[in-house]
Amino acid sequence: MKQFIKSNGIWLGKMELPELIQSATKKGAKAPPKNAATLGGPYLTNLKGRGMEFAESRPYQPGDDVRHLDWRVTARTGKTHTKLFREERERPVMLVLDLTRSMFFGSRQRLKSVQSARMAALLGWKALLRGDRVGGVLFSEQLHQEFRPRGDRRHYLRFLSKIMSEHNRVVDIMQKSDWKFAGKQTLSDALRRVRQVIQPGSLVHVLSDFSSFDAECRKHLSQLTKHNQVNVHLVSDPLEKTAPSSGRYAVSDGDSIYWFNSANSKIRQDYAGSYEEQLNNLTNEIRFCRASLKMLSTIDDVAKI
Repeated sequence: MKQFIKSNGIWLGKMELPELIQSATKKGAKAPPKNAATLGGPYLTNLKGRGMEFAESRPYQPGDDVRHLDWRVTARTGKTHTKLFREERERPVMLVLDLTRSMFFGSRQRLKSVQSARMAALLGWKALLRGDRVGGVLFSEQLHQEFRPRGDRRHYLRFLSKIMSEHNRVVDIMQKSDWKFAGKQTLSDALRRVRQVIQPGSLVHVLSDFSSFDAECRKHLSQLTKHNQVNVHLVSDPLEKTAPSSGRYAVSDGDSIYWFNSANSKIRQDYAGSYEEQLNNLTNEIRFCRASLKMLSTIDDVAKI
């Protein structure tokens, strides 16, 4: 593994992800607001239920939990009242990072896998600086690794180290022209697992090119957005949008090779049209799931986003 290579766009340098804390700091991360209670973190949930701090009593409404009835106020007023609570806590942030084969592509500056790793690292550093707890799910065809949300920087650095080691391991395999990956881990598997481990009210960042998005992904993504804020970061490369300059090119998915002539204007139009159609379909799917869509290109400077 070429850990000595730093920020070359193919391998992840040993300090490339940890050093993004400097960019997160420069962006002016806000300090956690002053807490009203003695326990918890910087966020005061707008969900009123079984929590740490009593908020108020109000007249009972159909559907209220009978366990929360305020018997003292009920006896005093003669009308049934229920207690409302508010829970003060730090917000769990979950980073879901796709390192499957299609992510190891890039025509300018860096691979999609490198860009998504950098963006995930920056989002995590910003969350830690806000006082949030950060965890993640890292998956490829041969790996599924989970890190539960914690506010510990050492814990987060271990997560970043795992991203780097797994990413560079795959690149080393590809350098040997071994593009066939046997495994069962998919985006839908990762989203399903996130649903099982995430706490309601969490912030979830999914970074992927969504090349394997299907009905199962749609189901799990829709369920996630019911109780969490979900940001989808769609990672792409300029070459996926626009055909290369005039010439004859070979493209391969690792199994077969296809030749096309980019000098043909009809081929270039079909190339661009195919991308736009796929993008529109995926955009509609993500919006249907009520997730927030953010575009991320391999040529973007994540430190300025």
